[in-house]
Amino acid sequence: MEMDWYVVARRRGSCHQETEAKPEEATGRRSRLRLAIVIFAVVLAGLAVAGYAWAKKEIVLVVDGKKVAVQTFQMNVGGLLEQERVELGPKDLVVPGEDAPLREGMQVKIIRALPVAVEVDGETRQLLTQAKTVAELLKEERIRLGKEDIVSPALDSKLAEAGTVKIIRVSREVQEKEVPVPFVVEKKYTASLLKGQTKVLASGKNGLAVERWEVIRHDGIEKERRLVERQVVQQPVDRVVAVGILQSVSRGGEELRFSRVMEMRATGYTTIVPGRNTASGIPPRRGVAAVDPQVIPFGARLYVDGYGHALAADKGSAVKGNEIDLFFPTRAEAVAWGVRYVKVYVLE
Repeated sequence: MEMDWYVVARRRGSCHQETEAKPEEATGRRSRLRLAIVIFAVVLAGLAVAGYAWAKKEIVLVVDGKKVAVQTFQMNVGGLLEQERVELGPKDLVVPGEDAPLREGMQVKIIRALPVAVEVDGETRQLLTQAKTVAELLKEERIRLGKEDIVSPALDSKLAEAGTVKIIRVSREVQEKEVPVPFVVEKKYTASLLKGQTKVLASGKNGLAVERWEVIRHDGIEKERRLVERQVVQQPVDRVVAVGILQSVSRGGEELRFSRVMEMRATGYTTIVPGRNTASGIPPRRGVAAVDPQVIPFGARLYVDGYGHALAADKGSAVKGNEIDLFFPTRAEAVAWGVRYVKVYVLE
């Protein structure tokens, strides 16, 4: 210090002689220097303590609904999750985000994605979602709905209660087809025909109609079909049948009243075993006829053109439907009769 003072004095051109510093001044300087060093050390220590306190934070971590208070020196949310070994699924949500800085007392929440199944278009999709309702889920997965598609449960249902979301695709189609229009049978009663006789005057012909059907399908399976329009393009032609009402006929000068008349296939038979009775129990004789009881009941009185009066009193395994077998006393007469078609009158 003395050397420095001397040099300064020489530069200023001082003519005074160099003097020595007082001892008490040198001691004061050293005391002040030591005090400054102590103050600096105290300030530095305070800053270190304050920095430590500033870097250490207590955070509330919420995972799966459980709150846990944790202490950390990490600077952001991502560092905290790494510190606490919290693993995130592909659609788990962190609030605030992983890049958000940590602050004392803040809350970091982990919202786990909800697993849900969606049945749509013939397949079942297993999904993870943060959606709260069915509608939000479909929007998130970009599943578009048709105007009439059926969603179960409803779009405003909460996913936590939904379990499986099912979508039924509804489609409508209009089909055209041609169908016959049946003709009507018109009956014309006439006394020119015997009762039970008919004659076709006009054969009749079916018409034609075009029908339009709306077909409703659920996932491609037909659920409903309804007729929306029917147009007759060809009118039917009615069938006209003449029906006889005449109930009496004259045969051999005798007026016969009958309930019905039938055109039947008539054959002749005779007895092979003498003494054998008919199916009704009476002995066979001329005037006995074998019939099908389903067509002519036993005991009915008949008149057979070309044969005469007869009684339905016998039956045979070969006599079925509109067939009648007439008894003749001899084989020659039966053979002579042969097979012919005749009118058979069921008399009143």
